[in-house]
Amino acid sequence: MNIKFNFKFVISFLALMFMMHEAHEIAHTALGRIICGGWGERDFNVWGLAEGCNQGDLVSMLPTYIGPIFTFIMIWVGAFLLKPDNSVQKKSFGFALIFANMPVARIVTAAFGGGDEVYATNVLLDNYSLAWAIGLMAILMILAYPLYRAFVSIQKKRVSWFLLFFFAPMIIDLVVVLGLMNTLLEKGILADYWILGSPILVSLWTIFVILVFILMRKHIFTLFVK
Repeated sequence: MNIKFNFKFVISFLALMFMMHEAHEIAHTALGRIICGGWGERDFNVWGLAEGCNQGDLVSMLPTYIGPIFTFIMIWVGAFLLKPDNSVQKKSFGFALIFANMPVARIVTAAFGGGDEVYATNVLLDNYSLAWAIGLMAILMILAYPLYRAFVSIQKKRVSWFLLFFFAPMIIDLVVVLGLMNTLLEKGILADYWILGSPILVSLWTIFVILVFILMRKHIFTLFVK
C-alpha cells in the first residue's frame, strides 16, 4: 500500500493522538479513583493518587500500570487492523492507531530510566536496575510485532514514512501538550479543578480534541491507497 498524505488526514490523526494521550491519563486517574475513593490531582502528563492513599503496594501501583496497558492494547488493535486481508480503510486506521499512541514515547522514557513501567516496577521490587531492565525489555517485546506490521505495510519510501510517524507524534505532543498546555496551567489559566479530577483547561482540551476527531474521523481512513 502507498501512503497518501493530506491536510485533512493530518488533522484527524493529531486529534486522535491527543485523544489517546488523554485517554491514557484518564485510565490512570479513573482506576486511582476506584481504588482510593477520590480523584488525585493531575496536569497534562503528571498525575497522583488521592491524598492518604497507600502508594507502595501492588494495588496502589495498578493505576500506574493501567495507562501503559491501555496504550499497548490500542497499539495491538492497530496491528490487528493491519492484517493483509483487511480493507485499505481498516489498514489506514490501524496504522494511525499504532502511531497515535506514540510507541516511541514508551521506549524512550523507559530507556532513559523513566516512565510508568519502570517507576511502578521499581516501587514493587525496590531494585532500580532490575526494574529498568524488566520495564524496557517488556516494552520492546510488546511493541516489536505492531511496529513490524506497520513497517511492512508501507510499500514506497518505507523507511522515511516509518521514521516520520515513529518520531513526529512524540515531538508534536511534547511541544503542544507538555510545552504549551502545561505552561498555560502553570500560569494559572483555567487551573481550577473541575470534572474527573482534572483542571478546567485539561477538561476543555479533552472535549475539544474529541469534537475535532468526531468531525474529521472519516479522514483517518484515507491514509493508504492501493
